[in-house]
Amino acid sequence: MEIVVAKHMGFCGGVKRAVEMAGGTAEAASGAVYTWGPLIHNPQVVRRLQDAGVRVAGALEDLRGDAFVVSAYGVEHAVLDAAKAQGMRVVDATCPVVIRAHSLAFKLVEEGYSLVVVGDHGHPEMVTLKEVLGDKVTIVHDREEAARIKLRGKVAVMSQTTQSQENFRQIVGDLSLRTKELRVVNTLCPAITVRQEEAERMVEEVDALVVIGGHHSANTTRLWEIGQAHRLPTFHIEVADELKADWFVDVTRVGVMSGASTPDWIVSEVLLRLDEIGQGHEPTEPTRPTQSQAERA
Repeated sequence: MEIVVAKHMGFCGGVKRAVEMAGGTAEAASGAVYTWGPLIHNPQVVRRLQDAGVRVAGALEDLRGDAFVVSAYGVEHAVLDAAKAQGMRVVDATCPVVIRAHSLAFKLVEEGYSLVVVGDHGHPEMVTLKEVLGDKVTIVHDREEAARIKLRGKVAVMSQTTQSQENFRQIVGDLSLRTKELRVVNTLCPAITVRQEEAERMVEEVDALVVIGGHHSANTTRLWEIGQAHRLPTFHIEVADELKADWFVDVTRVGVMSGASTPDWIVSEVLLRLDEIGQGHEPTEPTRPTQSQAERA
């Protein structure tokens, strides 16, 4: 079985930056270090950070200690204020692409646009935006939701940074037919977009697709959806142990992609296991990187 590996794999720049900042903060801290929810949407990386001293807070009363690290997706002001009230040092690891998207959203509202954002309800990036803008922004997940909103005056549309290009394109097309003035601002993350474009090409060249990344990772899910849309056997996994040999019985070429929050060491373990499956071998115990190697990944 031939394994076709995507060109763009592993951490994107924003995720790598956040992980390095959190790890460095924990190493230098004199007390507890917290994030609000996971720093990134990859449970294995989050567990390694916890082992290094970066704890995950689930309630405001948990925020006690030396430092608070803002996740790559940003954080609500209420949480940030609670951390500051406890005297915690704030380390902002928000992805620069997310910061830019939010700044553009605020500017569009200030200019009098009714703002529509294509995104996932409940995603931290959208929760933070909604907290600040309230009723001035409408978040829609799909074309059906977009069709139900009332449009008045001049309208602007943008997207969550990890959204599907195709979903955004379709909703923009629908909205353009319903308003006299529509301003389109492309806030899709380039690192995410290039992976989606690569997925569109890869699905035409392979018999099955393996997508590696957190099960709650929006950008990883987008890659899985591309494979599904092309009716290609597509498997979204977090770790190598989830792979099943019977998925690949009649597969000659398998494509492998990863979400932007998937570390290199997990990708390596998946490739090793796929090679074993292709050769009909029993799985071997993977060699796991040391903590210092993981931090460099």
